[in-house]
Amino acid sequence: MGGDSIMWLVIIVTILICDGLAVYVYRKKKFPLWASAIIIALTVPVIAYSFVALGIDYFKRTNTDPDNTAEGIAIAGGFIAIVLAFNAIVLFFIGVILNIYTFIKKKQSV
Repeated sequence: MGGDSIMWLVIIVTILICDGLAVYVYRKKKFPLWASAIIIALTVPVIAYSFVALGIDYFKRTNTDPDNTAEGIAIAGGFIAIVLAFNAIVLFFIGVILNIYTFIKKKQSV
């Protein structure tokens, strides 16, 4: 499995877990969706740093070429951070729009 595949796998699995958990908690009416998005945004650096740290550790153990400096791992970590941060921003706006919609709906029904 190449580095590209691992990067996309990390992005997809992280989005599925984070968004799935946020929607699950929102549907149970325990936590607002916009607050879940803020928590996801705060965990983005942790996820990206963990990916980079594990990639560099793996690179150190398997590298045989002294000229390879593994910049690709850092670029992939930055890309993961950008994608996950954009996902958190979209989730935040969806949560705000849903809160405004439910507020207006409750005002009209009263």
